[in-house]
Amino acid sequence: MKLGELIPNINLRLVSSDGTKDFNLHNDFNNKRVLIICIPGAFTSTCHVQHLPPFIDGAEKIIKEKKLDMICCITTNDPYVLDLWRKDLGKTVIKFLSDGNEEFMKLSKLKREYESNFMGERLIRSVILLEDLEVIKIITEDPGEFKKTSYDEILKVI
Repeated sequence: MKLGELIPNINLRLVSSDGTKDFNLHNDFNNKRVLIICIPGAFTSTCHVQHLPPFIDGAEKIIKEKKLDMICCITTNDPYVLDLWRKDLGKTVIKFLSDGNEEFMKLSKLKREYESNFMGERLIRSVILLEDLEVIKIITEDPGEFKKTSYDEILKVI
């Protein structure tokens, strides 16, 4: 995925306290400013401890300051694991989207091998900013790094 491209027109699975349902990226992101946090995996050490908790705590602040309509977290975990993780992280306005069939990962080309961690191919830790379906900013981490996509850094650069 590159700047100026449209987000893929696919269905992911939204998991929420209301259950699991289809979430079409084009229908649900149309005419919206959306921040997407892509993570390699639920319950993984960096994602679970360092990456997502500050976004959960600061979601309403970043939505207001950056004039976002929504924040989403996408992971290649199945909807069942993602729902358990969502519950464990606590109440938040962030929407959790499962890419269990890896369609988003493959179409966006935001994939990396995590074989040494026994995780196979996963989404690259990254953050995407969309306006009306168009990618206007994309930030990806280098392998083994967690610097550019932290909450504090994203607050500065978007």
